[in-house]
This record gives sequence, structure tokens and C-alpha cells, in this order.
Amino acid sequence: MRLYVPTLRLVFFVLFFTSTYCFAQKSVVMQHNDLDRTGWNSQEFSLNQSNVRPGSFGKLYSRPAEGFMYAQPLVVSHVNIPGKGFRNVLYVATTNNKVYAYDVDSASVTAPYWTVNVTPPNSRLVTAYDLAQCKHGNDFGGNIGIVGTPAIDTAASTMYFVSRNYDTVNFKFEQYLHAMDIATGAERANSPKLITATVHGGGIGNVDSTISFDPLRQNQRPGLLLLDNRVYICWGSHCDWQPYHGWVMAYDQTSLEQQIVYNITREGEGGGIWMCGGSPSVDASGNIYITSGDGSAGTPGNPLNTANRSLSFVKLKPVPSQNTLEVLDYFTPRNY
Repeated sequence: MRLYVPTLRLVFFVLFFTSTYCFAQKSVVMQHNDLDRTGWNSQEFSLNQSNVRPGSFGKLYSRPAEGFMYAQPLVVSHVNIPGKGFRNVLYVATTNNKVYAYDVDSASVTAPYWTVNVTPPNSRLVTAYDLAQCKHGNDFGGNIGIVGTPAIDTAASTMYFVSRNYDTVNFKFEQYLHAMDIATGAERANSPKLITATVHGGGIGNVDSTISFDPLRQNQRPGLLLLDNRVYICWGSHCDWQPYHGWVMAYDQTSLEQQIVYNITREGEGGGIWMCGGSPSVDASGNIYITSGDGSAGTPGNPLNTANRSLSFVKLKPVPSQNTLEVLDYFTPRNY
């Protein structure tokens, strides 16, 4: 399942008679509102059966956005935009590696407060053509830039997301973690951060028992997670194009130094983490929950071995001292 907007126009919808009341409500700073990922907004107080009806609920206006939008748009209230004062702002990230900051409340403010193209100099966008070897076709109809939903830290006024590009000078594919000022679109200190990783294991694609992150095959589809001053990022693949693995990485929110690297099939293959674009969820104890796709579950002769845990619902505990995540529990169907 893929959720996206196959159009070059971004459409805004009215949620009440006036937007003043609507956008005084809780900001939407992550995929599905909170760490439970239910999509429930417990602070909704405006919508009811009397105003969600024809004549009072519908399209207000549209704004341009170049590229497809797989990432969920986010909204932050009371952002101090330089020269404009405090505004309620909508953030949109597209597969053309572009990020837009639009005014939410006013139909007359048509221009974005800022627009940023994060494709580096001497680089180009990754395209579906680059995935031509995928055996089942490709997952995208065009460019493949920013795909996973960003996450915003309102206290730090910073938005985090992952972009992709091809370096035309050094002839290599790259993925970057960005930390961006939501008021100006400027990169924070230490941003962007080139994403690289290795784990020890005998799984598919290993070289001398080392598995390296592949920025071409690994698809950064899930939304990002902010937890305990870390940015968590997950990856699946493109159409099960081997060799690939499911990866989870965590970076310090300020320094952007890598703190955790976890490969869900270090002794096997696959285990892509897509989750239909959803983000990892978190319980009250700080444990992280993900689901994994096709691949190895257990090892030969031992289906309970957590070195490989594809096709499963997995409970993970961050262990920064060991630079990894520990499998605390999981559910794998009998007929996996």
C-alpha cells in the first residue's frame, strides 16, 4: 500500500467555519499525531456534526508543490517567520527533494514563506530509471527524493527528514539526514549528515562478514521518529531488489552523530521496514515497535533466533551503549 498525491497541486481543506479556531489547536508535528500512531487527535474541539457538512466544510484554496507527496504534510502553530511575525505554517516535502512552508490561515498569502531544494550541487535526483533492475517494476513513477514523513521538534524549531540523490562527480548514490530550521528553511549545524552504516553478519550481501548500508536499494519509506533526543530512521527496499535488509538507525538530534544501527536480518535477507509509510510507535517505557516484511525469520533449524526477524511485529529496546536495538519480544505468524 502506498499513500501519495499524484498531482502538482496541494489542496487545502477547511476544517471549520473559520481557520482561526482550527489552527489554534494542537500542531501536527509527526506522522499520525503522536507516538501511539493511532491518528487520534484528543485535543480536537471544533469539528462536530453541525459544521462538517456541505456548505461549511470543503476546499479553501490550492498551492503549487513540485513532485509527488508520499510524506504526510505537517502543521506547526505560532512559528516566528522572519519579517512576518508569528504564523501557523504547513510544511510539505516532495519526491523532488523540495520542502515548502506555506501559510495555513490566509487564502491571500499565495507565496510560500520559503522553499528549499536540498539536492546537493553536482548531484541529481534519484529516478525510477535507476531502479530498472527491480524484478517487479519500481515503486515510484518519477523522482525519489524525500519520501518518509518528517518529524518536527517544536522546542528546537527543527524539522528532520531524509533526502536522496546521485552524486554526478563521484558517481554514487547518497542519502542524507537533514535538520532544518522551520522558520527559515536553513540547515542546522552539522546538517546534512551523510548516512552510512555497517553491521557484523553473514547475511545476504556481506563482504567478509560485514553488511553495508546500500543507499540505492534501501527505501526510506517510513516516517521518522523523535525519541530521547534521537532521530530514528527506518528502511525497506524497492520491490524486494536483493541484496537488501531492514535497517533502523538513530542519530543525535543536535550533533547528528550516529548512535544506533540495527539490521533486522543480519544473518539472513530481507525484512524490509515499510509500514505503509507509518512511523515506529513507542510505549510508556520507551520501547519501539515496528513491523517487518518479506525475508528470513529465525535461522536454519531455529525459527526463534532473533538474529533474523522478518515477517514480524517486533518490540525493540534502545541500547545506545552497544550501538544497537535489543529484541525484547515479537510476534511472527505460524504460516510465515
